[in-house]
Amino acid sequence: MDLLGTFTFAAYGAYIGQQKRFDIFGIFACAFLTALGGGTIRELILGNMLFYFRDYNYIYAIILATVFSIVIFGKFEKISRYMLVVDAIGLTTFALIGATKAAQAELGAFAVIFLATVTAVGGGLLRDVSIRKVPQIFYRDFYASPAIFLGVVYSICRQYMDRPVCVYALIVCTFMLRLLAIYFKIDLWGPRRKKS
Repeated sequence: MDLLGTFTFAAYGAYIGQQKRFDIFGIFACAFLTALGGGTIRELILGNMLFYFRDYNYIYAIILATVFSIVIFGKFEKISRYMLVVDAIGLTTFALIGATKAAQAELGAFAVIFLATVTAVGGGLLRDVSIRKVPQIFYRDFYASPAIFLGVVYSICRQYMDRPVCVYALIVCTFMLRLLAIYFKIDLWGPRRKKS
């Protein structure tokens, strides 16, 4: 699921790069940041060696996703609804990895929630900032909330997270929360101010 999420995030990042009319390096950079940016921030915070320096499967997944996104660029919008489902798997998986890493480091509840969220959405945030775009999680879509939900539940039920049934139940609940947000087009509330 981790590599599947990496592939999906990278494909979307590459698609954004093509929309911006970047060259192949810029497209790959967008794919890389989207897929591995959050995990990079997490590992740097924890003081760990970056995982993709040892496991090249992540790099291969990004290269494959970049090629895939370039080939099907014209049809990307048509398959986007299916990509969103796979994206939900990636979001859930990344959030779980972040929460688990924080728990393994014996950090507190806030760190569990923070690293779950950063791992899941940090890559998209870095990508948008890099291309001088307002991050989508600030104004559109119920995207970071499922990751926050997973982090909160994980921190509360930490003592039970060594049981596979509890982990799977949390994965399913987070995944379904994201799918419901997609299906019903749920956005977080915000005060709608008129532009001055």
